[in-house]
Amino acid sequence: MKTHGHQQVFSSATARLCTSLLLLLSLVACAEQDPYRRLEPGLATNLSTAQLVDAFNARWPQQFKCVQTVTLDFGPVTRTFNALLIVQRPGKFRLQGMAEQGLKLFELAHDEAGDHVIFKGDDISTKVIEGISRDIRRVFLDPFAGVAVSTQDDQYYYLEGNTSRLTMRAAMVGEILGPRDITTRAMLARDAHASWPDCAEALDSEGVKYRFRQYNWVTTEASGADLAFYPSVIVLRDSGRESGGPPYKLTIKINELTLRGSPWPEKTFKP
Repeated sequence: MKTHGHQQVFSSATARLCTSLLLLLSLVACAEQDPYRRLEPGLATNLSTAQLVDAFNARWPQQFKCVQTVTLDFGPVTRTFNALLIVQRPGKFRLQGMAEQGLKLFELAHDEAGDHVIFKGDDISTKVIEGISRDIRRVFLDPFAGVAVSTQDDQYYYLEGNTSRLTMRAAMVGEILGPRDITTRAMLARDAHASWPDCAEALDSEGVKYRFRQYNWVTTEASGADLAFYPSVIVLRDSGRESGGPPYKLTIKINELTLRGSPWPEKTFKP
């Protein structure tokens, strides 16, 4: 009877793990289709769960600035603005938003103390600023959440992490197929744990909370050690539950990205 009990526990745990890993496979489809170019995956070699989590967390350079065009779609309404984003991983950024005509709409900074609203126009609410900050952190800063497990097929790695309130999943590509320039090859050759997030999603008790997918990957034109391989288009879809509003889609197009060799001054992220 004791052995049978152990077998039941083992079978139950195995079933839960199999179910969890099978759920990861659904990420490769990632539901929505967008008119942008995805990475074309090649061979996924054997990377550990820890290596995959590290790769997800290091998906953006340590410090950089970028010029963006951001489009927000919610219901029948579409808003487009230009943005200058300064990032210092692991947890700091400064963002300035401007209307297409050049009018300044808002400016905020974020550090370990939270958000610092430097400026916001009369038609920009505090709730909007909070949502913008949350989405920037999701895409550029947030680490993989929860106790992680992983699996893989021939082309993709799959991660799943669970906390008491949230499940996070990510699909990551292995080696990349197709033509690559010398800069990209040199960078990949130096990266022994090369893998790149294709898409990620977070789920709560009510379903998918948010999901983002990354497209149109490019390299910087820098040389030497200062190289970055990054998506120039990111599409984030949010359920609206956290903000108490309707679902929305945020499309970030990075027009220019500049790496920085040393950390930004602390005052960059203060009011």
